[in-house]
Amino acid sequence: MNSRKFAAVCGGIALTGLLAVAAPNAVAAPNAVTAPASVRSGSLPSGHTQVAPAAEVACDSFTYELASDGRYFHVPSLGSNTGNYNCVVVRGMHNIAVLVVQESLNACYGRNLVLDSDFGGNTENAVKYAQTRMNQVWGAGLSVDGRFGPNTSYWFSFMEYDANGGHTGYCPAGHY
Repeated sequence: MNSRKFAAVCGGIALTGLLAVAAPNAVAAPNAVTAPASVRSGSLPSGHTQVAPAAEVACDSFTYELASDGRYFHVPSLGSNTGNYNCVVVRGMHNIAVLVVQESLNACYGRNLVLDSDFGGNTENAVKYAQTRMNQVWGAGLSVDGRFGPNTSYWFSFMEYDANGGHTGYCPAGHY
């Protein structure tokens, strides 16, 4: 990876920093973010300003989100009950955020995953299945890559829990 200085204006605020740019034939590390081709080449569409992509961070917990019916659901997040969903759950991870995804994949997408908090090949394939369904049903436009990031999380149907913490089996449509 090389870096390039950048300057951008966002909402009238001037931003400066370093942008990680991959070499032309480089392969990014599994959890790395690579800038889009238009940014790497230095050209942007008319009217757009260059902004550095946020560093990719692993979700390490979940946030309780209240549903309109008094029930709640868990959403993978960075930190417990922070509401910070700008994180990813990807292959190789082993934590509570993975379990949250696995439970909803089973309940809402008909997968039969072992609830082991281990994001392996079966969980990755189940996320790909869910991404495909979200694209088919809602036109989500998601990359079918098996990575559970903020875009997938936004469209994902999470299983609801009742006031006593019991699984309801109900899975409302995404957009928490």
